[in-house]
Order: sequence, then structure tokens, then C-alpha cells
Amino acid sequence: MAKETAPAQSPELYVPSTRPAKQTTFREWVVVNQIGISLTILAMLLALHNLYPSLRPYTQPFFEISYYDAATNSYVQGWNDVSFVVSAALALTAIRAIAIEWILQPLARQAGLKRKGAVRLAEQGWQALYYGFIWGVGLFLWKNSQYWFELDAIWEQWPGRSLSGLMKWYLLVELSFLIQQIFVIHVEERRKDHYQMLSHHIITCTLMTSAYIYGFYNVSNVVLCLMDIVDFLLPSAKILKYLKFQNACNVAFGVFMSTWFVTRHILYNILTWSIHKNIPLRVPYGCYIDGQMTNTDGYPNKFAYMFAPFRSLENPVCMNATIKWIFLAFLMSLQILSIVWFTMIVRVAYGVICTGAADDSRSDEEDEIEVNVEEATNGSVRLAAKESVSATPVVNDAAPGLDRRRSNGATSMRARGRGRVPFDQSDRKALLGRIGCDKPT
Repeated sequence: MAKETAPAQSPELYVPSTRPAKQTTFREWVVVNQIGISLTILAMLLALHNLYPSLRPYTQPFFEISYYDAATNSYVQGWNDVSFVVSAALALTAIRAIAIEWILQPLARQAGLKRKGAVRLAEQGWQALYYGFIWGVGLFLWKNSQYWFELDAIWEQWPGRSLSGLMKWYLLVELSFLIQQIFVIHVEERRKDHYQMLSHHIITCTLMTSAYIYGFYNVSNVVLCLMDIVDFLLPSAKILKYLKFQNACNVAFGVFMSTWFVTRHILYNILTWSIHKNIPLRVPYGCYIDGQMTNTDGYPNKFAYMFAPFRSLENPVCMNATIKWIFLAFLMSLQILSIVWFTMIVRVAYGVICTGAADDSRSDEEDEIEVNVEEATNGSVRLAAKESVSATPVVNDAAPGLDRRRSNGATSMRARGRGRVPFDQSDRKALLGRIGCDKPT
């Protein structure tokens, strides 16, 4: 009797498993849809303004500055300014996203930059556009004032709380931009100096709001001019770097570094000293209403007098040593943050001297490695799919964890967050060695 033979079994084919699609977080959804969100809210307000005339007293402050005094051709403060700040922050969010996604990124891609570089250039391009414009407005106001490099004259108009329309628009837009920046640094990819930037924006917002309520318009104008010029020069230097104009970048970085030191560590400290020196001389301590002193006691009660100007324009605004030192404390807090950042600038300058190439120490870590890892791993997955991977994965003794991940069908090993790759240092070195990027991180 013939011996039965078992039927030949077909070799089991290895089918790589697919990783489940990543769920979109609320933060990512906001980043993708920030144009639609901002414009939808503004369009709804505009529709209510045009369709319901009875609501215009409530909607009009969102679209124009309020509290105009025809007798003096000037403006004062009020609660409606909050509405303008909100709408301006929404408008800046939409304008920023449109400029980055629809204009600057396509231009960067046409210039030959890859996705990561195009995003970086677009972000810096928006910073350069905004700060170049707003610094020009601030410089125009300062140049055409009586306190142009006459710091004693800063206090001539105080305690008057009226201001020109352009000055009011300028201060409210600057405040709106800072609030919008707090939103941006929380919804977009975090940088190494996230908490320094957050502290800077919170301190500056608090300082600007208090100075605006107390009528320190001239001081705010000078401080913003000294700050904004370097915030224009730094992104300009970065743009030159991304476009590979290295020599021009190094020159621009040198100009930026010199300007930073002069404006933020010399002129800024001269302004701070003048505030400390001139307030007791030019502003008698006491409380004022409509520019007239009503009380020579600058401490009418323990704390309520400090917040009285925030509640109503009819309340007195007081000046005393405590208010002066609180104001100076905020200014010096910004100086401390500037010193921290200047140490980073010195590190970059040292790198320029040693290597001849300026590189921003505040940017994300391992940007180039992230792109290389992503391209290399995606390329290896495409190659594996094309070549029919065998049922038994080949184990590499040098990097077993890496091969095991490939055998499980991992389609990408992107570095997330601040450049961290989700495997240990030995696997990272092995991967970098395979793709020809074996360099220090």
C-alpha cells in the first residue's frame, strides 16, 4: 500500500502589520484650522454688527478703537479696549497663518528648501514682517515726540491719561500680538526656550497693561522700540541662513548681536535709571484725577488705590515709591531674561568664530537628524515592501531592537517633541551610522 504523503504546505507569507492611525489631538486640530477658527469668529461678529443695528454699541469696539474725545482730538482708556485687543489677536492669528502657509512656505519651497526648512523660514519671515512694520510705527511715534532721546521729557504729560489715536492703536496692537504669541507657543511645536518665552510674554503683557492703565504711554513706546528692533534683526539673520547665504547671515548676526547689546543692555538700563531718578523729581507723589492733584498722600489706603484706575477712569491714579519700584521690578525682570538670552547669543557668536557658521541655540534640537531619520526609515519601509520581506526577520546583532521594530511593521520612527528618538542611545547611533549621519547630536 502506497504511503500517503502529507500535502505540501505553502510557505507562510510575512505580512507587516499596520500601526493604527494616530489620533489628532485638539492642539494639532487648532494649528491646522487656526485660519478658519479666527476668520469665522470675526465674520460672525461682523455679521452681527451689520445685521442687527441694536447690537452695534457692543460689536463696534471689536472693529475700531473707542473713547474718542472730539474736543481734544484724542482718546482715553476704557473697558471697550478689551474687545479691540481680542479682535486684533484673532486677526493677527489669521494673518500670521495665511502669511506662513499660503505665501512664505510656497516661496521657501520654490527656493529649494525642504519641508522642515520651509516651515522654519516661513515662521521667521512672519516675525521679520511684523516686527519690521510695528517697529517702524513705534519709531515714528518716538521720533515725532518731545521725548526723542530726552528721557526727562517722558513725564511731561503725566498724569494726563489722553493719547493720540495712533499711539492707542500701536499699544493695543502690541498687546494683542503678545497675547497671540502666548497662544502660538502653546499650540505649536515647543522650543528649548519655551518657558523663558512664556515668562517674557506674561511679564511684558502685565507691564504693558499696567502702564497703559496708569498712562505711562511714553515709557511703553521707548521700551517697545528698544525691544522690537532686535526681534526684527534676528529672524532676518535666520532667513539668510536658511537660504544658505552664510556670509550675509554672519554679518547680519553680528549686526543683531551689536544692536541687542546697545539697545537692551545700555539704552534700556539708561531708561530704567532715568525712571528711578526722574519720577520723584518730575512727578510729585500723590493722587490725581483728570491731571490735577487731589491728595498729596500717595497711599490713600493699603492696596485698593493700586487697582482703582483699572476699575474706572473716574478713579484717581496715584504715584508713590511703591508703585515706582513695582514698575521698575517688572522692567528689571525683562532685563534678567535678556541677560539669559544674551548668554545664548554669545554661545552662537563663539560658534561663528570657531566654525564660521552662525546657528541659533534656541531652535529645536537635532532638526537635521529628525529629517534624516524620517527619510531613511520611510525609505527602508518602502524598500522592504518592494522586496517581499521573509517570514523570519533577520536579526542584526548590532541593533536587535531596531530590526525587531521593522519586523513588527513600524512605518515611521520620527523624532518628536524636542528631537528625542524613542529608542536608546545605542540604537540611535546604529541607525545614524547606517544612513550616513553618524555625527554628534
